[in-house]
Amino acid sequence: MLTNPPIRRSVMLLCFGAAGLLLAAEWRMLQSQPEIAIAFRSTRVSQLGTLLKQSPLKGMVRQTRLVIRLELKKLEYYEGETLVKQYDIAVGQADWETPVGHFAVLDLRKDPLWQHPITGEAIPAGPDNPLGSRWIGFAFEDVYHIGIHGTNQEELMGQAVSHGCVRMRDDDIQELFQKVAIGTPITVQPN
Repeated sequence: MLTNPPIRRSVMLLCFGAAGLLLAAEWRMLQSQPEIAIAFRSTRVSQLGTLLKQSPLKGMVRQTRLVIRLELKKLEYYEGETLVKQYDIAVGQADWETPVGHFAVLDLRKDPLWQHPITGEAIPAGPDNPLGSRWIGFAFEDVYHIGIHGTNQEELMGQAVSHGCVRMRDDDIQELFQKVAIGTPITVQPN
């Protein structure tokens, strides 16, 4: 039997994903052949709906979220309603403020390329890259991408120095990167 929790979750996700695809295919068939719809309405489709409602998936997936407190220069990592860890951060400087609001993780990258927002100069991954080793993108403002990333200037933690992004110590961003996924909610608050 599957004893490894990540493998067990993966198998469960595959099963429910396949069930969803079957439901969509069956729905499409029912839309194109109304005479068959009456016969299926009380059988497979309703049974699948019941199974999906009883899915153990919600209990298997951690409900994670991030809260960024700009004034305090802190990033908080939550599992459910429990604050698991708090990190020191640096935030956007005057005229390049980190945007406030509700967001979600849109992009995850290891060893990202950095492009200067004004000059367009590109710096590849490595010790000279201001993004550090990880990028967690969560917003777009015009042509600028806003994210949480590492830094090669860890002495600037606790300050407002970036072009809108949230900087973390590289060890911290590597730890956080492992805990989030595309779609993880992020709230950026002024205090």
